[in-house]
Amino acid sequence: MATVLDESEVSVESIQALFVRAFFKAQIDSDGDVHITEGLDFPIWLSIDEEQRLLRMFTFVIWDADTHPPVTEHSMNHLNATIILPAFYVRKGELDKLYAHYFMSYSDGIIDSHIINAARRFSGATIYGARQLLEVQLH
Repeated sequence: MATVLDESEVSVESIQALFVRAFFKAQIDSDGDVHITEGLDFPIWLSIDEEQRLLRMFTFVIWDADTHPPVTEHSMNHLNATIILPAFYVRKGELDKLYAHYFMSYSDGIIDSHIINAARRFSGATIYGARQLLEVQLH
């Protein structure tokens, strides 16, 4: 049964406990973020922006820059235009990493199952995007 977490109940500890109750492997890392390492298609982190009342899911994929071409503006635009949920980006000087993030509001409360479902979709869409990146760069 889904439970609504009141805005005041949303914390790194409550989010980590939510994933553990749902049989995911989740721990709070040294930066204070929830790192979910098992139970999803690909590991992600989740942080809380208390001021703006946002949950931020984020991750990155690394590949061998010597065997794969650098990411282009065209390929990033293609991923962001065709894959729903994550926003993809690269950082200058880090062309061997594909970053992704997604924000969801917890203002006025949030349904716990929505957090789990969004994490599943975000994780799956991110790794799908990384796999599509090679196809996009070949065109």
